[in-house]
Amino acid sequence: MNQDQYIPEGRWEFNAEVARVFDDMISRSIPDYDTMRDLTTRLGQKFITHDSNVMDLGCSTGLGVESLIKKNPECLFHLCDTSEPMLGICRAKYSGMENVIIEKKDITKELPEAKCSLILSCLTIQFTPIEYRQRIIQNVYDSLQRGGAFLFVEKVLGYSAVIDEAMKDEYYAIKRENSYTEEQIAGKRKSLEGTLVPVTEAANRQFLEAAGFRIIETYWRYLNFCGLIAIKR
Repeated sequence: MNQDQYIPEGRWEFNAEVARVFDDMISRSIPDYDTMRDLTTRLGQKFITHDSNVMDLGCSTGLGVESLIKKNPECLFHLCDTSEPMLGICRAKYSGMENVIIEKKDITKELPEAKCSLILSCLTIQFTPIEYRQRIIQNVYDSLQRGGAFLFVEKVLGYSAVIDEAMKDEYYAIKRENSYTEEQIAGKRKSLEGTLVPVTEAANRQFLEAAGFRIIETYWRYLNFCGLIAIKR
């Protein structure tokens, strides 16, 4: 992928220009990204059984599940997204692989039809309207087998304005260290307002509990980003 120099005009969308630089964009924009992805893969692998189904909600270019797909050729992977440019790259990546099903799906309405041992949602649900999130999480719970796991990574709010502001300041400092300019940082921040709407870690836990999950742990946290693992009993 090319290096991200994208400065959006208007409301954020996952268009062709974003898709073209997405892998670079996300690795430079999410603090501790490589650790998060490695942990998500390692934990996810523990819940994959022979011939099981795995689902990735908001698969983007398909990079996040690449390691799991390579390690588990006997499993069926269901990848979905709403962005056609992202899906185009994902389809090209997994062309000819019969165990990878790639679909255009709006997860606020429905999920792919499969009973899964593992469902992933990495930095996806934060882009859906809050009023749909409980339904999405409920559909995730209903799509899991007993003993299956949901790995759920989101940008989150701090519990106080002071702490939240301190975390955001450090986050933008990290983006500068990763060679983003002030113009790029400000442009993306303005574009994402009202499109990426985070809630607190506690609110995400409440969504999970209301859906029926009783085993929930934080497995990764860096500034205002959080990974939760929830198990269906």
